[in-house]
Amino acid sequence: MLLTSAYELLERSPTGRISTTALAEHAHVSIGTVYRYFPDVDAVLDELRMTAVHAITTSLSTAIGRAMDQEPEEAMVTVVESLTAAFEKHAAVLRVSYTSEEIEFGLAWAQVEGPLRPLGRIIPARLRPDLDDAALDDLVFIVMGATASLCSRIALLRPRRSDRTRMVAVTARMLLAAIESA
Repeated sequence: MLLTSAYELLERSPTGRISTTALAEHAHVSIGTVYRYFPDVDAVLDELRMTAVHAITTSLSTAIGRAMDQEPEEAMVTVVESLTAAFEKHAAVLRVSYTSEEIEFGLAWAQVEGPLRPLGRIIPARLRPDLDDAALDDLVFIVMGATASLCSRIALLRPRRSDRTRMVAVTARMLLAAIESA
């Protein structure tokens, strides 16, 4: 209930700043109840961030699993679409993470990326069998970072009148081009 209320407050506030008092009022609990579970607002935000990271990791690993048997362009669209949708679903938490504690979010993103690196090698390894392990690792590192950056840009910063589907397709083609020409 407290985390749901905190997320709702983040969705309403473009600045992403909430207080324990506002959280208690929104959740219809006493301030003591908030402090019983969380020492401060940062602890609430950390919990929301870790929940988002877990959900994004699950979504991305599922997409990579689906993409394994697809043709390269379709596979890349699957991955980009899934990651963009996951970022959109957790936009309020991502926005506050990017604006207030980028270093901490970077560390959290490393937790998403780390376990997925072996899966993230599948598409590049299929397209670039000529690369040795070190070169493939470097390529995967760059492509995973670019994918995260581009998908978060589509999810969080996309102009209102833009075509999301087209942006996802363009991003997928850009990433494929990067893999094929590396």
